[in-house]
Amino acid sequence: MKIKLLFLLITLISIKTFSQSDYILGNITNESGDKLPGASVYNLRTDQVVVSDKMGNFAIPAKPSDELRIVRQGYERKLISLTSDNFSKSLEVKLTTIPQEIEEVKLSFKPTGILKKDVTRLNPPPKVVALNSSMSLYMKTPLNQVEAKTTTPSAFKQPDFAAGQLNLLKLAGAISGLVGKATSSPKTTADYAETQEFYKRVKSVIDLGYYTKYGLDEYDFDIFLAYADQAHDLAKNYRKNFNKAAIEFKLKEAFVEYIKTHNFSKKQAEG
Repeated sequence: MKIKLLFLLITLISIKTFSQSDYILGNITNESGDKLPGASVYNLRTDQVVVSDKMGNFAIPAKPSDELRIVRQGYERKLISLTSDNFSKSLEVKLTTIPQEIEEVKLSFKPTGILKKDVTRLNPPPKVVALNSSMSLYMKTPLNQVEAKTTTPSAFKQPDFAAGQLNLLKLAGAISGLVGKATSSPKTTADYAETQEFYKRVKSVIDLGYYTKYGLDEYDFDIFLAYADQAHDLAKNYRKNFNKAAIEFKLKEAFVEYIKTHNFSKKQAEG
């Protein structure tokens, strides 16, 4: 009986020693205590790799003095040197999140500390100031062309025998105009061919010198014209009812905003 008990005790000790020297159990979490599935556990001695399950648990063959490397995307690597104590209980591994670096913001303006000098650096560019001044003056200046009146002086008018009577022709014209307005089709978006034809007509009648003095060449004006068309629906509103004055005003209004984000001074200097 004593021999059987001794044999059983030796067997249990051997099993325990074997299990402790062959496998190590562990659990992987982050700094908040959340379980981390999908973490790779690598034994540097045996080159064996296992992956933690959905609860963060893992089991890998190992022996005391082995080194385990734990890796997971978005977290810092961790290297653990095993001791015999690690085999008596579950190995708790905590990974730290890799801090995200914020890109450095570079400021083009470097204040000198001299208020009078720094304030001038913050003022709008001279071209923008000149354009705003030109637009303001254009809006305030009355028309310099006097339209001739085609009316006949009352002393030379022929007697109007139809005065006080109903003019059927005018009545018919008024009714036709009302019907035309009621049945006229709404403004539609221009297709590619209509848009290109409208652009050609604009460039043929608009004074391009106003824009070339700001450094725009023909290619730059084409790009600006497309920008102004998108901002104010020029082709949609004026391709069928071409209004030069209205188009010029809309172009200059759009150019005030356009020049704030487009600098042509370098191209003008090179020219």
